[in-house]
Amino acid sequence: MQAAIASTPPALVHLTAPDLPAVLAARGVTLLDFTAPWCAPCHALAPVLGELAAAYAGRARIAAIDVQDHPAVAQAFRVTSMPTLVLVRDGREVGRIVGLRARKVIAGALDRALAGDVAITGG
Repeated sequence: MQAAIASTPPALVHLTAPDLPAVLAARGVTLLDFTAPWCAPCHALAPVLGELAAAYAGRARIAAIDVQDHPAVAQAFRVTSMPTLVLVRDGREVGRIVGLRARKVIAGALDRALAGDVAITGG
């Protein structure tokens, strides 16, 4: 786990299960990245999410949750494969992207969430 944190861009916040209620209670848009240390696509996605966290700072939050350390959180969000990105606005899920996707797809989903859209997918 330590190596995964060290290689993660500094703008990407790591959440633990106790952090989640406060994140979900916060107003605004949050992108939850469900990841695992053994997930190669997750490692490929981490720098992209770090760039997006910096680009969307002040408009949206991007946070990673390690499913290996917090399986109950993954189960509560019905995460069955990684990477899974869940878009939450004002405490409610408004979109989901499963699998490794291009930066423009994820940025587009964030833009749609910020604009008020629901049922956002990253297909």
